[in-house]
This record gives sequence, C-alpha cells and structure tokens, in this order.
Amino acid sequence: MQMFKKNLCAGAIIAGIASGLIGNYSASTPSTSKLLPPGFAFAIWAIIYFTGLYLAFRVVREKGSAPSRGIPQIAIGYFLSGLWIRFDGHQTVVAFIAVFTLIANVWAIRELAKSSMDKRSVNLLATFSGWITIATALVIADATHISTASNTTVAIYLALALVVVFAIYLTLNPLLGYIATIAWACFSLLFTHTTLGTPGVFVAGVGCATALAMVGMRLRAD
Repeated sequence: MQMFKKNLCAGAIIAGIASGLIGNYSASTPSTSKLLPPGFAFAIWAIIYFTGLYLAFRVVREKGSAPSRGIPQIAIGYFLSGLWIRFDGHQTVVAFIAVFTLIANVWAIRELAKSSMDKRSVNLLATFSGWITIATALVIADATHISTASNTTVAIYLALALVVVFAIYLTLNPLLGYIATIAWACFSLLFTHTTLGTPGVFVAGVGCATALAMVGMRLRAD
C-alpha cells in the first residue's frame, strides 16, 4: 500500500508535467491583459519541470515504505498545474484551480522545509511555489477583469498581490528559491511597460527591488 502511495505521487508529478508540456496554449490569456509577462518569463518552467522529474525519480527510489512529508502535497501541486492548462481560456475555472494549486504548493514547501530533504532540493521546489503564487494572482486578476482595468487599478492590485506574496515568503522558513522566483517575476513584469502603465511599472520595480534585497539577506544568512 505504501509503495502504491509512492508510485501515485510520482505518477501525479509526471502527469502534471506531461499535461503542461502538451498543453494547448492557443486559448491563453489575451494580450489585452496588462499583467501578462513577456514570453521569456516562462523559461522558469524549465527549472520547475526538471526539478519535478528529479523528484519523481527520487520518490520511487527513496528508501522507506511511505513518501516523505510534503511529497504528496507537492505531487498534488504538479498535478493541478497540469490540470490548470486543460482549462486554459476558462478564467473562472482556472482561478479556482490556481488557488488550490497555490495552497498545495505552500503547504508542501512548509512540510518539506521541516523534512530531512536537503536544502538545495527544497529551494528548487520552492521555485515552483514562487511562480505559482505570482501566477495565481494574475489569473485571479484575469477572472475578475482587473487585468484589463485602468492603469491605476492594475497598479493597486499588483501592490496588494505583492504584499501577500512577501507575507507568504516570510512564513516559508524563508526560502531562497521562492523569493528569487518572485524577483524574476517582478523583473519580467517591467518589460510589459507598454501595457502595464507607469503606475504598474513603478510597483513592479519596487517589488523587484524588495525581492532582490530579500535575496541578498537570504544569501548572507545562508
């Protein structure tokens, strides 16, 4: 039974990655969204997917009868991220899936940080959580049509979202992989200046600077 649980976790991770890789992105958020990052920002998924594949292999080969704490939650996170793309274009459904994906990821990282897993692996997995946090804020903005509202409204929403993001970071031990991903996301948003507007660019810039400062503090602490 315990071996079945390990295989189920590994299978959920692989299924999520496979679903993401073959997803139909033609129905993605239209360019009218002022919060949609440029294409290069999504290169972060290369790290997320490679880490997931390594984790699936590690789960199957791991000694012991049951998956380590945090593994079932991160497996759910990967699976839901794959399900997410299946409903791409249905903004309300995606928003609900995104929220549950975020909960699973944050829960997983909190558990993994307390487990015996090496810190480097936990930081790599925290990259997934960091990106999902930002992505969840963006899909909620799409579902509520905030992403196409006035520049001032978009900037206020982005500022509030970043406050939540930094609050989550401070509860996660805190982890370098998470905050480094937030810095990358904020940096990427600076390249949407043609649609984000001056207020939004300012907020993204402050968010990027704050995240980088936290990265520096985390590096010195480590």
